[in-house]
Amino acid sequence: MVLTPTLHYLACDCNRVRPIFWGPGHPEGFTFSIQLDTLNLFSIRMSGRQVMQTPVGAQPAPSLRTTGPAREMTMAWQELWRGAWVIFSKHMLKFRSNSMEIGGTLGWPLLWVATFGLGMERVVNTHILGSSSYLAFITPGIIALTALSGAVNSGMTLLEEKIKGVLKEYFVAPIPRLSILLAATGSGLVKTLLQSLIILAMAMAFGAHLVSSPTHLVGALLFLLLYIMAFVGFSNGVAARSRSVGGYHMLLFVLNLPLLFLSNALYPLATMPAWMRIFAYLNPTTYAVDGLRHTLFANGTLSPYLDVAVLLAFAALCNWFGVRSFTAILERK
Repeated sequence: MVLTPTLHYLACDCNRVRPIFWGPGHPEGFTFSIQLDTLNLFSIRMSGRQVMQTPVGAQPAPSLRTTGPAREMTMAWQELWRGAWVIFSKHMLKFRSNSMEIGGTLGWPLLWVATFGLGMERVVNTHILGSSSYLAFITPGIIALTALSGAVNSGMTLLEEKIKGVLKEYFVAPIPRLSILLAATGSGLVKTLLQSLIILAMAMAFGAHLVSSPTHLVGALLFLLLYIMAFVGFSNGVAARSRSVGGYHMLLFVLNLPLLFLSNALYPLATMPAWMRIFAYLNPTTYAVDGLRHTLFANGTLSPYLDVAVLLAFAALCNWFGVRSFTAILERK
């Protein structure tokens, strides 16, 4: 057995050792984690290695304390979430120290609400919209656009760490590999949700009247989280497969505008040409915007149950793509 001491530099308590045994008849090896004066043996199948409890035909060393399957699973989940929390905290600390990113987070929503929402207020006929004001009509669309832009920035964080070699440092850390993807998804979700809430607060300050029921607000949060989770997962998948920043931005820029304009974000479905309405029904943004209109302003046009079903399926598909693309990175290592 070869003991490879390594500081767990992602955590505060650097008290871990990574012993790895390589021997004939074993798939790849097995990994231990030492904490204080005990040696805990457990299986983490999400860590990128096939793990075995003991070599075939060998007796466990006296210092080894084996555990049952339930205990092993509990420890595996603890390691998974602990590693994700540490990397998530690192991303959020970087966000708080970046004044330009914070300025963009606050300024982008203000620009949309103040210039587009208020600027078009007297141009658009509100009777066609079925809404009290164009600002109230467009606010869910601006929230969806902001969520999409925030999701793109989430994938950019993962891509930068991949290009700079930070991902390789994560890979040698004693944490499950899935923690890296969970942290990237969580940080992107929090930052994008913050932007969306800022838009909502600004719209209320400029005169948009929301439905004040707590049930409606919880429903709006559900629609928003599903939409953000979907595109954060998709952008992470694209970032994992991209080789350059330019290629990443080009692909998502091509998708960004059609997702906005071929939806009900800026104009109602009833006023669209027939061919355009077909694309709008195939666009997940349509269902996110309609769900937000149902819950925030009580003027949605589609079924809210249909909105939830479509967003659930889309979020599951996008996050499957993100996990599959990230797994492809591990297979190349």
